Amino acid sequence: MTNSEITPELLEKPARLELLLARVGYAVWQLAECEDSVAGLVLIKLRSARGVGEEAGLKLLAAEQRKTFGQGLSALREANALPGHLQDRADKLVRERNWVVHQAKREHRGALNKPQVFNQLIARLKAIGEEATQLNTLLAKEIEEFAVSSGVDRAQVDAAAAELAASWGY
Repeated sequence: MTNSEITPELLEKPARLELLLARVGYAVWQLAECEDSVAGLVLIKLRSARGVGEEAGLKLLAAEQRKTFGQGLSALREANALPGHLQDRADKLVRERNWVVHQAKREHRGALNKPQVFNQLIARLKAIGEEATQLNTLLAKEIEEFAVSSGVDRAQVDAAAAELAASWGY
């Protein structure tokens, strides 16, 4: 039986809860990745961080990462620093992020006992996680292209990206 053939009716309540929490966790994890990418974009495109050195740069990045996803997107929007299609997708995603964090649980109480509601919730959470993953890939490309257009050697950017991916286990 494949994952797509598993229906809530076939799962016992503990397994449904485990699936729900896995979907929430994946969505939140990927949203946090996007939030970090937005912080990085704000730092390199809008803040005077060029040439400050690694230690100072990491402190500046940490300061940007303490801001909310919405605050970072607002800064990018005000500066017109993202292509329109990416800004639109990111704005929609931050609304979905806020829904996951602030409303999903209240709106779906009892979902474990209602197969149709459960399926809708799982599908929405899956879509949010997938969109966050796809958007983060595009935001990473924005960061890379900005670095290259600012004079950083493409080979250096690629090496740093490969090192980061390896440190994450990819």
